[in-house]
Amino acid sequence: MTFSKVSVPQLEPVKRAREYNLYDDSTRDRAIFEYLFNSESHRWIDEHVIGLKSNESRGYQAMGILHFIGLKNIHKGIFNGKSIQEAILILEDQKYDFNLVLDCLYRLTNQSKKSWNLVDIIFEDIESEKAEEESYYTDGAVKKYYGKRFERNPENRRKAIEIHGLNCFACGFNFEKVYGERGMDFIEVHHLKLLSTLGEEVIINPKEDLVPVCSNCHRMIHRRKDHVLSIEELKAMIIRKDWSL
Repeated sequence: MTFSKVSVPQLEPVKRAREYNLYDDSTRDRAIFEYLFNSESHRWIDEHVIGLKSNESRGYQAMGILHFIGLKNIHKGIFNGKSIQEAILILEDQKYDFNLVLDCLYRLTNQSKKSWNLVDIIFEDIESEKAEEESYYTDGAVKKYYGKRFERNPENRRKAIEIHGLNCFACGFNFEKVYGERGMDFIEVHHLKLLSTLGEEVIINPKEDLVPVCSNCHRMIHRRKDHVLSIEELKAMIIRKDWSL
């Protein structure tokens, strides 16, 4: 592919910076990525990246972030099917200024280089979770069961975290913001489809089947076996807190 022949529409930035300044680089980077690479809507980004109720926010937070940078509908999904590195090469070859978008992609590239560290962290977290179970270190036959509240496949868990981030889908809680270094890269992962309704071996789609949730929300989702809550049901119960403070 000859990148020099790929033309990207010029950015159309606006002066309003309120929404852009309201969020950190990580949130802005994920919003930009989902918009450019996955064609996600403003409402989707508000709910799945920023952690808002899209029927209330109506996509205005994501719109504010993207519009400040200058990303409009003509840019939506422009890098569908391309890698981040390919997008960087394309933007570096443009005659217009794409520095804010490039800064985002450079950060995402650095994050992917560190992804192997995330795998190690996930393995440690899974072992810690297993250690909480009474039978984990006892002798005897292994019991087969479904409905565990932890996703034990490290690769699925890693992909879910890389896709959805580390903020709780229900309440927006972020462990690192509250607990500092000890909470870095930690979140539990919830199956949107109950494992008890699936067969013994299924293919899990981390984007569609798994979401990150904090420990409290995860317990509340599964607290009643006869009524496991959906994310939407739990959101409706929550009095939202601002965990960024």
